[in-house]
Amino acid sequence: MQGARELLAPAVVDVNDEFRDFAYIVSHDLAGPVRSIVGFSQILAEQADKLDNEEDRLHLDLVIESGERLNDMIQGLLAFSRLNTVSRAVETVDMEMILAKCHMALQTRLDNSKGQLTYPKMPEVKGDPSRLYTLFYTLLDNALKFRRDGVQPDIRVYFEESNDQWDFCVADNGIGVDPMFYDDVFRPLRKLHTDEAYSGVGMGLTLARKIAVQHGGNMELEPSDAGGLAVYFSLAKNPPAVI
Repeated sequence: MQGARELLAPAVVDVNDEFRDFAYIVSHDLAGPVRSIVGFSQILAEQADKLDNEEDRLHLDLVIESGERLNDMIQGLLAFSRLNTVSRAVETVDMEMILAKCHMALQTRLDNSKGQLTYPKMPEVKGDPSRLYTLFYTLLDNALKFRRDGVQPDIRVYFEESNDQWDFCVADNGIGVDPMFYDDVFRPLRKLHTDEAYSGVGMGLTLARKIAVQHGGNMELEPSDAGGLAVYFSLAKNPPAVI
């Protein structure tokens, strides 16, 4: 037909490019204005004595608090997007060193809560050391954060070896999670508690499970023998060469 245009060929979508665009938008286009809101609000807060009344000062505090929370959410989403856009070469990782670094980073909080972290001699696995550190630190940090009032945290790490994978468990004696919410806690920005009760934006388990999946494994939750939460996750012995 004269004058008719040929149909356009189907678009070829590069998923990695889409994620890179998303990461840029989150880190630059959204994070920039949020930093400005918090920054200028903090400048005003320094002159709080000049505000007319207590209500004005309260409103300013709420602006700062909301801006900081929004920035934390953006950083959490950015960290998640990087798992899809930044490739890492797999190498041999000494999990004993990973746990030792996590233990050192959490030692002050363990001391303050009179808690204990125990784990056996850990194996060497194949993976990305930075992401595996993030995985273990997130689970241990959660175990410390969601502890029972008046109960000293007791956090234990276990592992078993099978033919094709390593199976790990991080168990605690904390408040646990209602089984009806086991799926929900893996969703981005999903929190089961108010900010007043527990800090955070609800990205920890989302990132942790994503890392396990990238290493050829998975993650699931069960009640622990101590009445808290047991997080089980697996890591393939031969994950993809690049994750």
